[in-house]
Amino acid sequence: MPKANAWAVIPARYGSTRLPGKPLADIAGKPMIVWVWEKVSQILPTYVATDDARIAQVIKAAGGRVVMTSPTCENGTQRVAEAITLLAQQGQPLPEVVLNIQGDEPLVLPQDIATLLQLMQREEVQIGTLVTPAQPGDIESGHNAFADKGPDGRCLSFQRQPNTCSVQAWRHVGMYGFKTALLPTLVALPATVNEQRERLEQVRWLDHGYAVYAAEIAAAGIGVDSPEDLAVVRQHIAQNA
Repeated sequence: MPKANAWAVIPARYGSTRLPGKPLADIAGKPMIVWVWEKVSQILPTYVATDDARIAQVIKAAGGRVVMTSPTCENGTQRVAEAITLLAQQGQPLPEVVLNIQGDEPLVLPQDIATLLQLMQREEVQIGTLVTPAQPGDIESGHNAFADKGPDGRCLSFQRQPNTCSVQAWRHVGMYGFKTALLPTLVALPATVNEQRERLEQVRWLDHGYAVYAAEIAAAGIGVDSPEDLAVVRQHIAQNA
């Protein structure tokens, strides 16, 4: 798959229950969303999909491209799908693959993006994601998800508790790849009981019969879900400046 035949879309909304205004949180003099955009845009053509003019302004000031999306999007995948639809309506030729990269991972690693891109080159992979071996303490945060997968990477299940995994518990890393043509179908699927129980959108895809494949990476990044997470990221960047 040629590099130009994949895009990255970073969904970013201003509202956050535990950390309002999270994408604009200052990290070493730059908003968090700018840190993410800078890293991702070095690898792929990148758009930030947002419903907030303040987020759009800082990305445009940094030289990035923005798609304004609806405030009613339920999740990141829906926001990415809407952004792709809007770009198509503007006459943009769409790529074969779109990566959904979280806007709250300012330490995202280029090699992890490359691993997901490589997974998406497989003809049978319509939906791809990343996993890493679960570590002691991963379950304690209450925000992690765990995957059970086969030797070919096909995920058998996703759940909040790792004890249902058959052999090895894999911590899910929330970065997705999609074959672009599938996105409208995915976001139109009705919610399922299992999805609502686990609070995981990817469970809906499995419940409706869509295969999700996962590639392995060495370790999960540091996602910012709380003020404590933000302090950890600020310290990490300050120590590695």
